[in-house]
Amino acid sequence: MDAETEQKTGAPSHVAGAPARQRLIDTAARLFAEKSFDGVSVREICKAAGTGINMIHHYFGNKDGLLAAVVEQFDTKVYVVPLRLIASPAKSQDDLVARIELLFETTLEACLAERDVMMVVMREQSELATLSAFQEALVKFLEDAQAKGFVRKSLDVPMISGAMLDRIISQVQFAPWILKSSGADIENDTEYRSRWTSSSVDLFLRGVLE
Repeated sequence: MDAETEQKTGAPSHVAGAPARQRLIDTAARLFAEKSFDGVSVREICKAAGTGINMIHHYFGNKDGLLAAVVEQFDTKVYVVPLRLIASPAKSQDDLVARIELLFETTLEACLAERDVMMVVMREQSELATLSAFQEALVKFLEDAQAKGFVRKSLDVPMISGAMLDRIISQVQFAPWILKSSGADIENDTEYRSRWTSSSVDLFLRGVLE
């Protein structure tokens, strides 16, 4: 849709041009991130998405069902590729390093692309079941590498896997503050993002000591 449609609906033109169900998900994610789940009404979401007031009931049952759809979309977009990367054991130490690098890169880029939704998920979901499943898969992947001698025996794998995910999530969560305070733009500066990924992997896999 064009700028006129955007003006009428209050939604970005790429959202306004999407099917009604997707417009509701995208609009809800933006508004939940801005105002919180409880701070936004069904009427406000429908108005911003340019749909009738009954569309949330039609597609999702209620606002809780809409939130569940927002979370499901985030899970699908963010975790599918990284989970595939660690679904099978590493064949060598080089293979382990390459896959961890890709894990950082793909998870970071997916979280940045879905930052609004990530903020909603982190704030509104107490269990974070998919994130827990992701960490469990990463633990299994690293423990298998540990058993093969690719990772040192003394490494606390559950702790380090949690730290890896925390590093990615916090970088995305605080991206606006990091940009304001240091000028580092991880969202738009691909060279900086590549350097951040390489440095993070280097820290986790090789440490800081000679």
